[in-house]
Amino acid sequence: WRKPPPAVFGLLSAIELHPTNRRAGVFAPLGGFRQVAKSMVELCADNGVEFVFNATVTNIGGGGVHFRHGSSNMFRNADLVICNADIPYASESLINEHTDDVYRETYDWDDSFDFSSGVVAFHWSISKSLRALATHNVFMSSNNTEDAIGSWSVLREGSRSASEATTLIDQPFNFYVHRASATDRSACPSGCDAIMVLVPCPALERNKDIASLSREDVMSTYAGQFDSNVLDDYRKAVIKRLSVLEGLEGLGDYIIDEVVDTPATYASHYNLGAGVPFGLSHGLSQLSLTRPGAEWKNRGNEFMFVGASGRPGNGVPLVLIGSEQVSRKAVELLSTHPK
Repeated sequence: WRKPPPAVFGLLSAIELHPTNRRAGVFAPLGGFRQVAKSMVELCADNGVEFVFNATVTNIGGGGVHFRHGSSNMFRNADLVICNADIPYASESLINEHTDDVYRETYDWDDSFDFSSGVVAFHWSISKSLRALATHNVFMSSNNTEDAIGSWSVLREGSRSASEATTLIDQPFNFYVHRASATDRSACPSGCDAIMVLVPCPALERNKDIASLSREDVMSTYAGQFDSNVLDDYRKAVIKRLSVLEGLEGLGDYIIDEVVDTPATYASHYNLGAGVPFGLSHGLSQLSLTRPGAEWKNRGNEFMFVGASGRPGNGVPLVLIGSEQVSRKAVELLSTHPK
């Protein structure tokens, strides 16, 4: 957020959300995005790709990959390693050539990059249908210029400490709600609903002093940056805003199950640098060709990066384009290797 993207990116919201635009929009596969991953796994398996699940990569180097599989330390040789872990995390935690223990699980990231915003995500199961909501819903605070500007202050000035946090209730802030059942009835049982609420928030604040601790201790420390008091305030603020809509009155009384994600959980589940689900920001210094490339510094022809923090950028279409580009480079590179 320190270096926002060019204003032309504002056109995306008009393309994706304007109700009169019937030729574009935001699309999602029936059954959720896991269906895309499932189909890709099946396609890979049909082409002879071997998957190793329930394994943790701990280091990339020495001509291959070090990983833990169950209680075993393992190493697999490779002519070329393509890494789809988030670049700020992987460059600091996986390709560290100075580590003494290549099988130690760790979490740290390179904070010299500019990151996109963090997100607090509420996943709610609702005991009634929320027909007042469309598939994609953006709630903006714009009663006046001051409110519009102040609504983004949570990204710049928001505190994660319960003792210092300023309440969001009755304050201008923006958030997004996704109601998959509006277009995909398989998303929830009949008469019920399931929504995801995304509230922008600060990214994790890096603490270099804990990088040498166990991964479990590191994650526990970062989880404290988004404690229950802060999350309770976010939850109450969102419910109050939504409850003014016809059909959503008293929404909190109908929430029967909840899963909450924060930058700390995104870091824990997906090893994302700073815990941001959208990767590096798209300021001019990290846009297109100025974004990190596939080849990495002095790793020669044995290593490549791919993913949302690399070229050409984040979002499913751009990540898939980047994946295609890297795969072509990999085929070309491997074709020159001696048999």
